[in-house]
Amino acid sequence: MTLARVITVLLLFWPMAAAVKAADVTANAESAAEEGETWPFAGVYKMPVWIDQVQRVCPWKSDAGEGYIRVVRTNFKGPHGIYLQWIRKGIAGSETQAISTVWVKELEEQYQVRLQMPQPELSSAACHLTALAESIITDRRYKMEFIVKGPGDYQLLVTSMLQGGL
Repeated sequence: MTLARVITVLLLFWPMAAAVKAADVTANAESAAEEGETWPFAGVYKMPVWIDQVQRVCPWKSDAGEGYIRVVRTNFKGPHGIYLQWIRKGIAGSETQAISTVWVKELEEQYQVRLQMPQPELSSAACHLTALAESIITDRRYKMEFIVKGPGDYQLLVTSMLQGGL
């Protein structure tokens, strides 16, 4: 099994594991509160070390449901990797779950960059994520725009920035 598939499987089950962990922490905090103790970090859990940052960026809605898009930036083997996740909200008390997770393979295969967390802008047709990036090999800078649509559907547009001279 390739590393990308392992990470994808982990990202799919991460929200469920986090919910279980948060429920366990909340239960422990409630039992401690019953005993007269208070725990200030109820509901906090620890993310895996290879996850650098997570950001909820844009809402989405379709006939099948609604939810939000989440960007997960990893810090594995040097360059930043990006995963896009479509999270569907549960209805009638069911759990929120990741319905699609996509690894942005262009960032490792073609561009090998350090990347800022993308800044979101919502339009009527898509979620536009814009970030500046820098090559770990040549120090060349790029402007990267992710056009994110339905679950599993994204497009990456890359603009090479001009080299600045001193």
